[in-house]
Amino acid sequence: MSVRRGARLVSLAALAGAAALSLAPQTARAAVEDCKPGSICAWSGYNYTGTMTYLSPGSGCVRPPFPILSIKNTFGSPGIPAVAAVYGSAGCTGPIIGGVGAGAGIPFLPQPGVSVFLAW
Repeated sequence: MSVRRGARLVSLAALAGAAALSLAPQTARAAVEDCKPGSICAWSGYNYTGTMTYLSPGSGCVRPPFPILSIKNTFGSPGIPAVAAVYGSAGCTGPIIGGVGAGAGIPFLPQPGVSVFLAW
């Protein structure tokens, strides 16, 4: 085999490999799955994306470390229900922009949540 023909085969093999990689399915685990059972989790992005933080149930009014755009409650029933009410204003004042009970989630809050009231 000539050097020229060998170089052509190597180039074709590299091109075929690159094409195969670009067609391979891109698997990404949804961020909502990172929220452990028995938790209330909030995210910086819509649809449970971005940075996630855990919120402590029963801790009253808290200020998340960042404005939240989605929230999930993975507490189940039966048991003591944990609930969260999300506010667009500091200090848990003004209208509630979203609330989650056991097993509920809000993937798209209507505005950034800057405070959350957490109760049992």
